[in-house]
Amino acid sequence: MGFESLRPALDLAAATGRGVFVLALTSNPEGRSVQHAGGEESVARSIARAAAAENVGTGPGSVGLVVGATIGDAAHRLGLDLASLNGPILAPGVGAQGAGPEELASAFGTALPFVLPTSSRAILAAGPDGGNLRFAAERTRDELG
Repeated sequence: MGFESLRPALDLAAATGRGVFVLALTSNPEGRSVQHAGGEESVARSIARAAAAENVGTGPGSVGLVVGATIGDAAHRLGLDLASLNGPILAPGVGAQGAGPEELASAFGTALPFVLPTSSRAILAAGPDGGNLRFAAERTRDELG
């Protein structure tokens, strides 16, 4: 199972004007053993490089990556060039998991304009009242700037 095993989904997304998000570097402890593994190139770096290749010539591309907002300097240590992705980066981990504006800037650097930070638990904890959920979502948005 490598990046090319996603080819049917990638082709369908391209043909229908949609996108695909691929797990690259998640912040869950269990992911480290796979995503950091590799000889000359980590699995995470291989995935990021292949996604960037898919997005060449399209601006911005339809292949995005999932990279945890709480990864610290792991992307840098593993040699991921997230700025060259030319596509969206979904970054779960804002709020309850501890990531805020500083962590996002540190983890993503020049790729920050492509980052779509997500916060689920911190917002859902304000529910079930719709007004409270809206307030929590707006507060998170404002905190991220």
